[in-house]
Amino acid sequence: MLKSKLLALLSVLILGTAAAHADPISGYFSAVGTNQFTSSTITFDWGAVAGAMGGDFQTYLNQGTAINFMSGALPYTQGMNNPVPGGMVPLFTINGTGGEVFTFMMTSYSASYITNGSSSCGAGSICLNATGNGYFTGAGPLTGQSGDAVFTFTSQYSPQNQANDITTFSASSSATAPTPEPESLALVGSGLLAIAGFARRRFNV
Repeated sequence: MLKSKLLALLSVLILGTAAAHADPISGYFSAVGTNQFTSSTITFDWGAVAGAMGGDFQTYLNQGTAINFMSGALPYTQGMNNPVPGGMVPLFTINGTGGEVFTFMMTSYSASYITNGSSSCGAGSICLNATGNGYFTGAGPLTGQSGDAVFTFTSQYSPQNQANDITTFSASSSATAPTPEPESLALVGSGLLAIAGFARRRFNV
């Protein structure tokens, strides 16, 4: 009976320790690429890491590392958008060095047009500015999840071109490491105390 209880407590302790030591993901990177957009959809053609990097992204990514976007078109309307009702969409993955794979899970995004020549949008051009909200997951040497993360890009086309012409975009994405989970830390602590109590009673018998 005592052995069964100790095994159960050890199992809880191991699970709690794993949760408490999940690797947080933090850092930032910039990117370039091409896409097409209409008045209601965005289709990403290709993307690559380019420019400033920091944190975990700098450890596993290189200049020119490909960004693999979701297939098909992403629908949008001006204002706030939700990818799927009550859910999320894996907007892109990045295969880094050492088998590391980062995925940006987008939970919502906002889109708006820029027509006044501001925000690096050339005078006489129409730009689509979008910001995606969500979080990063990591699989491989670094396995874990980030805190709140954002992905921002600005796409451009000139009035004389069709709206679905290939356009360029620049992007930056960042992730903030989550704070340690109090529940996980408390679970580990209570597990240790319980095991100590059982052991004390066992030796006093």
